[in-house]
Amino acid sequence: MLNEGIRSFITENHGPEAWQSICDTAGLDQLEFERMSSYDDAITYKLIEAICSFTDLPLPEVMDIFGRYWVEFAGASHFGNLMRLAGNSFIEQLKGLDDMHDRILLTMPHLKPPSFEVDQKDDGSCILHYYSEREGLAPMVIGLLHGLAKETGERIEVSQVAVKSEQFDHDIFEVRILDKEPLPTSTEAGI
Repeated sequence: MLNEGIRSFITENHGPEAWQSICDTAGLDQLEFERMSSYDDAITYKLIEAICSFTDLPLPEVMDIFGRYWVEFAGASHFGNLMRLAGNSFIEQLKGLDDMHDRILLTMPHLKPPSFEVDQKDDGSCILHYYSEREGLAPMVIGLLHGLAKETGERIEVSQVAVKSEQFDHDIFEVRILDKEPLPTSTEAGI
């Protein structure tokens, strides 16, 4: 589903010709991906590198932008209902990510999802522990966090306080909730 999300993002924002160019740069003949199929992680990394080349943006920025988009993309799929089951607030949905992944594993047992552990602090902030087999996805997680906060009508500030390395077996982020953005009225939302 991640690769299909990348395709969707590029075609929506840059058009099908850009997607073709990115696939050519990545050395891929495949222009579409099945949402419920598994693909080698190398394909995803090649696509991201090709997008960096196409947009002339650094990798962390591309990953952050896509992470923000991913929440919207996944939310519009059947996974959106799973995300919303956790609750309405940013913290509730963040705490529910592992439950959502557990439900997805029932239909896709070959999936290797990340894990999120949330330590909530008294001041309303939290420490997020992000565990993944995959390397280099911390910038995408930052984008995901901002995208999730936007979905719940909250503004956040994220700082990475530990990087997965020989000293740490996972990435750690501090997340501060700045405020709750007013949700649009039905008239403002175009309803």
